[in-house]
Amino acid sequence: MEVIRAIVTVLLVSAAAGAPVAAQKGPAPADVLRAGTEYLSAYAPRVSGVTLEEEYTMLDVSGGRVSGTQRLTSDVVLLNLAGKVIALRDSFAIDNNPLRERVPRITSLLVKPTTSAWERAQAYASESFRHMQAELIARVNEPTLALLFLAPEYQSRVTFKIDGRKRMDGVEVVGLRFEEPKAKNPSYVIKTHGDAVASGRLWIDPATGRIHQTELSLRSSSESARITVTYAHDPSLDLWLPSAMIDAYEESVATGAVSNMGGGANNVRRSFDCRARYSNPRPTPIVLAVPR
Repeated sequence: MEVIRAIVTVLLVSAAAGAPVAAQKGPAPADVLRAGTEYLSAYAPRVSGVTLEEEYTMLDVSGGRVSGTQRLTSDVVLLNLAGKVIALRDSFAIDNNPLRERVPRITSLLVKPTTSAWERAQAYASESFRHMQAELIARVNEPTLALLFLAPEYQSRVTFKIDGRKRMDGVEVVGLRFEEPKAKNPSYVIKTHGDAVASGRLWIDPATGRIHQTELSLRSSSESARITVTYAHDPSLDLWLPSAMIDAYEESVATGAVSNMGGGANNVRRSFDCRARYSNPRPTPIVLAVPR
């Protein structure tokens, strides 16, 4: 009898131990991808024209020490461009010193978009590039950049798999990992001078498709970037918007000096740790129908 009790106890313990494993079987990557794609399709037109105030801090940590700090304050305008959410930055202060009069230049132009207005809005955004401490930062530090990989035209160019789960904002989200295959003649989704390969994770609520966080990594022999963006709910607009960005960059820069090993230029490795905070969302509905 004692032997039977022991066997029954072992079976009950084994069943209890196995239950959480079975319960944790998550959704298929295709289902999460579909949910995220449908969410983005509805989200892009709703968020188009929302302006966020961005406080962006750049620390030059080249050589393992902080050698410079710069804070750039900008309006960042989120736009729906053919179902893709892009961000145009229009800086108005650097280290609390005004760069220009603070007026909503981009949204004022694009309320009634024309080709010339779009070109001018892009020119305003380009003015911000020169305040970035490295070209790689200027090229890829868009808070919505990782969302590109949910665009239907790019999905076939990456592989997807489930990579992790956690609770965020009171719900369970799953990590949808994406990765570009390395190619001999690359034509990657995000263009960098070093042809960096992209990978990352989108933390998605599989029930709603809502995106709570994005992680993007770019890597080549001469450059690397890691960009994490967290989203938060804004009750006044009933939208989930970027609330914080943590990003880090490394790139090799040719000094132009001739190496003492004979020929060629020396390369200097530059590194940056950056942080952004987003606040004060203001809506200006914009329907954009011009080419990027």
